[in-house]
Amino acid sequence: MQKVIKVDNNVTVFLENGDIIERKITEEDFQKVVNAKSDDEALRILCPKYQEVVDSRNEALSLIERLGKSNILSVKDDVIYWEDVSCLSIPPKLAEAIVSAEEKHDELKISTYRNFWTLMSLNPDERCRKNLFWFLQKYGMTISRCGFFVGYRNVDKTEEENVFTDHHSHTFKIRIGEMVTMDRSKCDTVQDNICSTGLHIGGRGWLKKNYYGSTGLACLVNPADVVAVPPRDGYGKLRTCAYLPMEVIHYDENDDVIPLDVEDGFDCSYVTKVIYEGTMGTEEDSTYKINIPEIPGTTVESIQDKLLEIAKECIVNREL
Repeated sequence: MQKVIKVDNNVTVFLENGDIIERKITEEDFQKVVNAKSDDEALRILCPKYQEVVDSRNEALSLIERLGKSNILSVKDDVIYWEDVSCLSIPPKLAEAIVSAEEKHDELKISTYRNFWTLMSLNPDERCRKNLFWFLQKYGMTISRCGFFVGYRNVDKTEEENVFTDHHSHTFKIRIGEMVTMDRSKCDTVQDNICSTGLHIGGRGWLKKNYYGSTGLACLVNPADVVAVPPRDGYGKLRTCAYLPMEVIHYDENDDVIPLDVEDGFDCSYVTKVIYEGTMGTEEDSTYKINIPEIPGTTVESIQDKLLEIAKECIVNREL
C-alpha cells in the first residue's frame, strides 16, 4: 500500500498494484487501514466481501487441482463432466462432493452421486440441473442411494383413513406409497418465483410444524421431476411435478423435522417400481414413468441401460 488520504469519513487508498479504492469508513477502520502491512490486509478492511471472493477463488483452484487427479470426472475448457454418465456439465458443488468421495474411496457415495446425476441429466431445465445439488446441501435434504432425494412437506388429514390432501387446494388425494403427480407443463418453471404453481417440497432445515398442513410427510423425489429451485437464500422450498410420499414424520420440541433415515435401502422397492415397472400416479388411469428427453451425444438406449442398472442395484441392495 503506497498512500492513504482521508477527508472527513471518506478514505482514498492507493494500492501497490496501482488500484485506487475509495470508501466511507469509521475512524477505527481508518486506523486499521493505516496500520495495514499489505494490500491484502487493507482490502479485507475496506471490502468486507473480499475474503469471500478470495476463498471462492482458492476453492476453485483447489478443485481444479483435485479434478486433475480424478479417475471419474474430466475437465474440458474449464467445464466439468462425468462422461460415463452423460455429456452434460456438472455443477462445481456436485463435482467437489464426487471428488471428495473418490479421495475417501467411498464407493457408496460415488454410486449415490452417479445415480443422482443420471436422473438429474434427464431434467430438461438447465437451471434445475445447476442449482439442485446446492439446494439439497443447504437445506439438509439427503440423497438416497438410488439417486432420488428425500424432501418434506405438510399435508392435511381427510375423513378417509390413511388419505391426506394438500392444504392449499384440498384437491389432491395423497397416500403413502402412491406417486403424487402434476402435469409438468402446468407448473411454474420461473426459478425466482418462490411460491407458485407446482408440487411443493421443503428441506428439513427449513420446514416447520403446521406450515401449510397438520401432518408432516417424508417424500422421495426424482431429480428429473424438479421444475424450479428458487435461488434465494433463506427460502428452502422447491417445486416438482411428482413426489412419492414415504412415511409420516414427526417434529421435535423446536418444531423442526426429525429427519428420515434413508441409508438402509428402505426406498428400493418403490424405486424399482418407478424405474423398472412404472407405478400408478394420482390421476386416474395414469402411470408414472421416467421420461427420457433428447440429450445431445446420448442415446435413449444408453440412458435406459443406466436406469436399469439403478433398478437392479436397488433389487440387490434390498436382498442383502
